[in-house]
Amino acid sequence: MKTKKKKADAKKIIEIIAKAAENKKANELKILDVSKASKMVDYLIICSGESTAQIRAIEKEIDKQLRSHKIKGFRWEGLVQSGWMILDLGNIVVHVMGEEERKYYNLEDLWEKEAIIYHY
Repeated sequence: MKTKKKKADAKKIIEIIAKAAENKKANELKILDVSKASKMVDYLIICSGESTAQIRAIEKEIDKQLRSHKIKGFRWEGLVQSGWMILDLGNIVVHVMGEEERKYYNLEDLWEKEAIIYHY
């Protein structure tokens, strides 16, 4: 069972990530609460960039802000050149994608019936 403290901590981390992505002009920032449908992750944060440079800037800003708030135990996966970077924080997973990759994989549609979607 998830505790109220864990949920509050997750919301704080989500806010940090969302603000960092917005600082670098991430497109279509969405937060999906998938806690009722998934036993592995509670939240997905999905945003996109228009170029590899913007994807890299979003990734670096999120990383910088998490570290400045003393949040540890996370790691990035993927290559900027692939158009898809993933940040695994355990109960929160962040997808920073290129525009084409986001349209192709359409993660929001995969989860739409099972998730509560917040448009940030």
